[in-house]
Amino acid sequence: MSGLFNTLQERYQVLVARKEKGEAGEEFLEDVSSFIADAQRAGAAIADLGERSQLRAWMRFLANTLYDATGTYPDTSLQPLARGQLVGPQPEREEKRTLLPPLGWALVGAAVLVIVAGSLLFSHLVAPPPSPTPTSVPPTLTSVPPTPVAGIDVGVGRGDTGGPALQAQVFCTGTTEIIGQFAVPAPLPADAHWGWRLTRAGHIAAAQSSLAWETGSTSSTVRVTLPDGNPLAAGQYELAFLVEDQPVANRTFEVLAGKPQVSNVRASDVPSGVGYTEFTSGIRVLYVTYDYEGLCAGLSVTRAIYFDGERVHESSEAWSGTSVGSGQLEYYQPGRLPLPSGEYEAALGVGEEEPQRVNFTIVGPTPPTFGKIIIALGVQPDGTPILTAPDNTFDWSTKAVYAIFDYVGMSPGVEWQVVWMRNGQELPRPEDFRDVGMDGTDGKHWVAYYDEGRSVLPGGSYSVTLYIDSDPQSTADFQILYYKPPE
Repeated sequence: MSGLFNTLQERYQVLVARKEKGEAGEEFLEDVSSFIADAQRAGAAIADLGERSQLRAWMRFLANTLYDATGTYPDTSLQPLARGQLVGPQPEREEKRTLLPPLGWALVGAAVLVIVAGSLLFSHLVAPPPSPTPTSVPPTLTSVPPTPVAGIDVGVGRGDTGGPALQAQVFCTGTTEIIGQFAVPAPLPADAHWGWRLTRAGHIAAAQSSLAWETGSTSSTVRVTLPDGNPLAAGQYELAFLVEDQPVANRTFEVLAGKPQVSNVRASDVPSGVGYTEFTSGIRVLYVTYDYEGLCAGLSVTRAIYFDGERVHESSEAWSGTSVGSGQLEYYQPGRLPLPSGEYEAALGVGEEEPQRVNFTIVGPTPPTFGKIIIALGVQPDGTPILTAPDNTFDWSTKAVYAIFDYVGMSPGVEWQVVWMRNGQELPRPEDFRDVGMDGTDGKHWVAYYDEGRSVLPGGSYSVTLYIDSDPQSTADFQILYYKPPE
């Protein structure tokens, strides 16, 4: 084993020990970059195949640390051997005892001095600064075959493909099991052994070794748990991927200390407004904003809205966002009609914790309003559309078009009208036009447009607009294709 290799080995041990103690600052990353650069240059002077493979493994392991911190994967290729370095046994040559003249011996002596000076200079360049001897989790230094750059994913639950159902970087307090998936670009050799090691604060929390890699597979999934089955303590963890007891990849994650909770729940009629407990009728959207902390992947988050004691909205999701922040629930009626006046309550909960609630009121009579218009070729007695088109485009044989809409706040004496237009020109309303009457202050209504002679409607760009007291309330556009003779 060469002296240069021994020096790099000592530096690698120090860096691994510092990493497992939690160092991740700028100085540590600079030392890692310096080591990788020196290890690359050492490829020009180290000929032993086992030592060159070991250098590659060390560089790949530390390169993952730089990638996690900076998002950039460094070059980990060794420099080729310098000319004259021996890679394997050389053929024996017949020894020639030819004496050099005095000038020849002088030149040889000078060359030796240059080589020695160069070796001392190179050794000085790669020599590490004095560092304490590592005492925790020293790496096992064995000569292993080169391993392709590997990757690790962690999360909760198993997905359909066997990996984590939901990947995560942060886990809730009380977590007892984490799903880890280890992957390589190409299958490992049939006789390769692998394992994993979980460390926290520089100490091994759990580990498995001497596992057999499935032949032909490029990934393997395991349950990462503590030997006693207890929950993982709060803190930062590192999960390492080992091949022949040599770390080739790592992934960091965090287990939270505090319980998940929601706070500062408030309601407003604008997205970024302060909270209110009373609103004037006519608002169409309510925004319920809240703060949260301690949330983690897979945690159930529920939201509910109650109106006059009856639940009118409920939603639930498995959390996949950040652990700390603010969220918002947007609540509105179908068709964006004004919300009815009355007593409201919003409730937001996480996991098994008691939901946090806020109460508010909408007061005053609901103003007359029309909702979103749906264009169809027909309508059922209950207002259900018949033959709608996703892009509101109908063929040249169309004879009638229906505009269907919801309404609220209507009362006798309220003046309203409908205006149909084609290619920017207002269309006359049919003299024998018939529609259904409005039923009460809120409900569903529809109007129709057709040719008095029952002919097909001409092609063009159409629109229909609903007015209340000459104020436009809702508009819908649609197309009728022009007739095209068959070829």
